[in-house]
Amino acid sequence: MTVLPRRAVAAVLATGLLLSWPAAATAAPPPELDAIIHGGKVFDGSGAPGRVTDVGLKDGRVHRIGDLGRIRARTRYDATGQYVTPGFIDIHAHTETGPPLAGAKSSLTQGVTTELLGPDGGGAYEIEQQLRELDAAPKGINVAPYVGFNTVWQATMGERDTRPTAAQSAQMRARIESGMRQGGWGVSGGLGYPPASYARTQEVAEVVRGARAWRAMFTDHIRDETNQVVESTAEDIAIGKAAGLMPEITHMKVAGPGNWGKSATMLRLLREARAAGTHAGGDVYPYTAASTALEFYVPGWAKDGGTAAMLARFADPALRPRIDAETSAFVRDDVGTPDKVVLPDLANKTIADLMAEYGGVSIGEAIMRVLKAHNGSILAVMHIGSEEDLANFITDPFVAFSSDGGVTESAQTHPRHYGSYPRVLGRYVRERGLLSWEEAIRKMTGLPATMVGMVDRGYLAEGMAADVTVFDPKTIGDRATFEHPKQYSVGVRWVFVNGKLALTGGEPTRAAAGQALRRASSMPTRPQHVGKDRTVATAGLVRPETGGANAIVVALAQHAGARSAAGTVVVAGPHGVLHSVRLGRLQTADGWFSVTGIGRLGTGPERAFTLTVDRHDPLAAPNQRRATVRIDGSPTIYGPLS
Repeated sequence: MTVLPRRAVAAVLATGLLLSWPAAATAAPPPELDAIIHGGKVFDGSGAPGRVTDVGLKDGRVHRIGDLGRIRARTRYDATGQYVTPGFIDIHAHTETGPPLAGAKSSLTQGVTTELLGPDGGGAYEIEQQLRELDAAPKGINVAPYVGFNTVWQATMGERDTRPTAAQSAQMRARIESGMRQGGWGVSGGLGYPPASYARTQEVAEVVRGARAWRAMFTDHIRDETNQVVESTAEDIAIGKAAGLMPEITHMKVAGPGNWGKSATMLRLLREARAAGTHAGGDVYPYTAASTALEFYVPGWAKDGGTAAMLARFADPALRPRIDAETSAFVRDDVGTPDKVVLPDLANKTIADLMAEYGGVSIGEAIMRVLKAHNGSILAVMHIGSEEDLANFITDPFVAFSSDGGVTESAQTHPRHYGSYPRVLGRYVRERGLLSWEEAIRKMTGLPATMVGMVDRGYLAEGMAADVTVFDPKTIGDRATFEHPKQYSVGVRWVFVNGKLALTGGEPTRAAAGQALRRASSMPTRPQHVGKDRTVATAGLVRPETGGANAIVVALAQHAGARSAAGTVVVAGPHGVLHSVRLGRLQTADGWFSVTGIGRLGTGPERAFTLTVDRHDPLAAPNQRRATVRIDGSPTIYGPLS
């Protein structure tokens, strides 16, 4: 953004708009906060080192950060010796949105406050309906939906391996765009799963470019995590570049002993893409074992047409030997030996155990038999990876952390549902020293927030949503095991969701403070810009479609290493005149900036605000800037900025 000339500021001031609405008549009451978290070591989510200070919460927002010893609050929490961080954001979560979500114990005991729904292409595309349902459900944490490429493809193409017509491609593209318009947080894909796996590279790009104007992310379970893991990484980068989206390789892994070591090449491809101008990244969970449906090992051609067609092919004596051979080969490539494929629903029996029980049959034969017995679907845990590859992913600065788990109460599952985030902090930070505390926290908070486009979460800064995790660095750790996965993590002392206490003493408060989050048109996926100077200035009139005019004057700077922005924000409209009192974090991207803070309406109470100015808003006319101003307690201001 260009620096605003002084004469432009003067011109806006001369309109008189900054004085044309009455200020609140009552005097400001003595400062009072809902809660103060006192004396903890605060990590803001930017990767900056922690500092011992206080964090004050009010009306669901971070209201003050600093020495709050003389500030009155309804409740004080002594966090001496604890680490205070933004709530963790899980960008790949298979969240159970029924009754378990109300308590969300499996996630809150990990410090997670927000989960992205519908990964691996399984998200809905009728996002508005999904959000209405989520609004009505009690939620212990925040939830935010992806638009699912696989769902769109299957709804249009069915379960057969067929090529889309131009009309079908256009229909799928429109469904993607509509889902983004309704509040989706990006496009999730699962090219490793049929029927999406039948889609060819260019066909995928043609469909997902429906999200191009929304500057979103294409997060994908790549086509092949085994022998073709490098080629599949390159494919996703090509899709992102062609579609104008951020390619994001989700739950990064390298499967099979014959492929171990390829993580370095995968990360190099992402690094080269960024150097060439395509923002690219990934996410990883801290285990060398994966988990998915056992039919994953059945070759794609045998699943063409769906489960009934697959089971019919199992019964065909002409096809069964081929399915056996190809399934057996896939298992050997993926894990090495069949004892490394475990079935939690069968008391953790392995495929090797079943081979013996069935009379010494082959790998593929055992898999076909157990799938037939379970109508084509049963969960498997696969021990596929190496610690060396996992360490490479964990330490890459552009790879966020995720769980591939999410809220659950199941006792037959992967331990990642219960232990992912404390496992990173306890095992890989405290014990092994692969990351600093501040870097690990950044990859759980600020990094995933910017990847999906959030503007008021992921950081501890004035004006941000009050999602806060407080944990003990000496004790935080996972307890879940593959044999007994339903064991809750330890070390998380308190969790606040939208300013309300959601977890204390290891138990959810069931405050149901979670929200169903909607992505607005002015929330682009973007690099985090850690360690860079940022300066913006602008002024003008915002004219919402509902009528009227609102004046804004902004002059801000945040230098590398600074914890908050410096400068001024003034907003004048029917609500009164808001002057910034304390500023939070300034975030910038191409033609875009956003800042949070605390302001005062005249002599009235302080209120949190978020201001965004966007030159590339997909709802704007060509070459038109749009501004969004959200002031707590007032209607949102959104419209063209002249």
